[in-house]
Amino acid sequence: MNDALEIVVPAACRQPAQWVLRWIFDEVLGVPARFVEHAEQQIGGKQAGGNAGGQFACRWRGRMLTLENDFFRRHQDLWQQPAALLLDPPRQWINVRAMLDVLLEDPSVPVLWGAPGLVHTPRGAHLELDVIGAIFFLLSRYEEVLSPARDQYDRFPAAASLAVQRGFLQRPLVDEYIEILWAALRCVWPGLTRRQAGGAMRVSCDVDEPYERWIRNPWLLAQGVAGALLRKRSVAGATARLKNAWQSRRGDYRHDPHWTFDWYMTQLEACGTRGAFYFIATPGRTRYDCAYALEEPRMQALLAQIAARGHEIGLHGSFHTYRDGAQLARERQRLVAARACARAGAGTGTGSGTRASVGAVTTAGIVLATATADNTQVRGNRQHYLRWDAAITPDLLEQAGFDYDATGGFPYDPGFRYGTAREFPMWSWKKQGPLRLRQRPLILMESAVLGDSARADPESALDTMVRLKHTALRYGDFNLLWHNSRFTEPGDRELFRKILEA
Repeated sequence: MNDALEIVVPAACRQPAQWVLRWIFDEVLGVPARFVEHAEQQIGGKQAGGNAGGQFACRWRGRMLTLENDFFRRHQDLWQQPAALLLDPPRQWINVRAMLDVLLEDPSVPVLWGAPGLVHTPRGAHLELDVIGAIFFLLSRYEEVLSPARDQYDRFPAAASLAVQRGFLQRPLVDEYIEILWAALRCVWPGLTRRQAGGAMRVSCDVDEPYERWIRNPWLLAQGVAGALLRKRSVAGATARLKNAWQSRRGDYRHDPHWTFDWYMTQLEACGTRGAFYFIATPGRTRYDCAYALEEPRMQALLAQIAARGHEIGLHGSFHTYRDGAQLARERQRLVAARACARAGAGTGTGSGTRASVGAVTTAGIVLATATADNTQVRGNRQHYLRWDAAITPDLLEQAGFDYDATGGFPYDPGFRYGTAREFPMWSWKKQGPLRLRQRPLILMESAVLGDSARADPESALDTMVRLKHTALRYGDFNLLWHNSRFTEPGDRELFRKILEA
């Protein structure tokens, strides 16, 4: 560490700034760094050694790169207060290639804080673009904490985000800002080397309806048949629902359009990857809740099959859990308890992708589990309906024992809600510090592109998905959510295969 890059951080923004900088230098760039604080307690003022105005500074071998500190300086006295989001100028973009040799998605990038320009000095340079403040703003979801905007499901809407309003949602701006920072560092120290960027494709499935809910009981079946006849005016649809109900009771699930799990996992395995399947642990009574129970024999068999083939089982936190930590903990425990993962043999996955048996599965789908599971085997979560409160949900998930969350995307607007394709440790607004919990940002949910227009023009939908996939993989992971119940229309399965192979 004696030859590590020294990073000077103003004392007044030590916690949030070091959270960002440690992630950048330790995880993303892989450049050894040690942190020191300014002597003064306020952001303003002068610091001995040439660091004026509460700026960040990177010092190494007699040279220095200073970084603008516009965001934290301007928000110090208004921290987390309503209407404290200061943007001036409101709309400004810069052509980065005019000042740095860096390859971005597009040379023109938005200036959130600071100003355009890299100023060379006798001992180094000064980057006038506030990359640290902007990255904190995007990763911490500062605007979501401040803004009262919510949709009918109490979610922060994409339309209210700065990314949509200023046209950069489908650009990983955090990742691009890191590339700008790296290029500035190389201007001062041409010999610096870094960890190579890039990631992997991660596919996940929210198990909202593992099978058609009409088959649960005669009352639901009557509703389903009536809906097919009266709303869809489809005799064939009503007949199909009756046939599925009859055959499913006999242990034959081939006629259920939602029971696609064997085919789903086969497609992933053919691409050399494994998926994550997020289950709702608590059946509900509203239309927002699931209509299945993990104790059902066919669900027990499914959990066993997923684990035996080396895929992941996670929690799909139910509708109200985004603000209910006690319920989150109960649902996680329910999933790992003997009546869920343990009895289903979720802890016996071989990880090899072979269709290893876990206990004995009869033609009726009854599994006799042969192993138990513990809490460490349910590591991940994604919230139902992507409901999220940036001020409290991350803390609740960490308290419930999760290692990571995968909720971080907008339901109807694909792109980079957090500005990054990389996994990162989350920020706690409650503790004003970093969490152990990590975020795996959701880049794309299939329903965001499979609307009526996409059915008419599947190539356009595929182009959107492929573009986002390749963009994400240049920096981090492509996190794709595709529901098991979204293979009901002609062409859906082929589209899924194409995005996996693209």
